[in-house]
Amino acid sequence: MFDALKGMAGLGSLMKDLPKIKARMEEVKAELAAMSVEAEVGGGAVIAIADGSMRIREVKIDPVMFAAIIGSGEDQDRAMAEDLVASAVNAALTKAQDMIASHLQQAATELGLPLPPGGIPGLM
Repeated sequence: MFDALKGMAGLGSLMKDLPKIKARMEEVKAELAAMSVEAEVGGGAVIAIADGSMRIREVKIDPVMFAAIIGSGEDQDRAMAEDLVASAVNAALTKAQDMIASHLQQAATELGLPLPPGGIPGLM
């Protein structure tokens, strides 16, 4: 019985802090949108840059590789380049997810909120 009362008291405290929590989460969202991560594949042949809004900001392709693909006209070279681009983008998005989880965990700790390992799916 007393455990239920403790839980209700915790919920009341959480509700009281809701405006503060909401404001901090908006700050975190803006901070994450300004942050970016970079992933490279193929020894730097393709580099993808993603931000904390899970958007790809930029894809860089090594000029030597690009010239080789354009000059060869081979389907297998084009397919390899496409695979490298897809791999770089996926790696950048994975790094962005890790960055978001870490930043959310830090913000939750600052606010004294319990956040399960891995965060809350679909929060951002």
